[in-house]
Amino acid sequence: MIKGDKIKLVKPMGAFTNVGEVCEVTDVTEGGVISFRFGGVHLGCMSYDEYEKYFEPYEEPVKVEREWTEWEECEIEYVNENGLSDVIIETRDNGKKYQVRTVDFFVNLRAESTCSPSDEFNFEVGYDLTVARLRAKMAACDVKRLASSM
Repeated sequence: MIKGDKIKLVKPMGAFTNVGEVCEVTDVTEGGVISFRFGGVHLGCMSYDEYEKYFEPYEEPVKVEREWTEWEECEIEYVNENGLSDVIIETRDNGKKYQVRTVDFFVNLRAESTCSPSDEFNFEVGYDLTVARLRAKMAACDVKRLASSM
């Protein structure tokens, strides 16, 4: 362990009960005393035995750079005041988010959905959810347009 390492509290330690808090090691003396910063501004110190009992090493999560697919055109059904109609949209995803946008609707609208970090990305679920959000935005535009024409 060296200065700058991150450690995470895994078990309450006296008045320090914020389990899960990530702390920064500010110093490690030759005698084995570990100084650390917690809560952004507070300082604490402990022996290596206390470290092993109450803390574990913390690794920053690696941010994954995701590549977007090309926009692909498709058609959805939409019900407006004139009945059922087909609307052309474009879709894309990056393995974490799904986005859609209108192409031939009277205004340009977009919608997106994001997969929960604890879930595995599912193309069909992302598509269905995002299209449902887009249809809601389309309906809101229709309502606004109809209200302004009255």
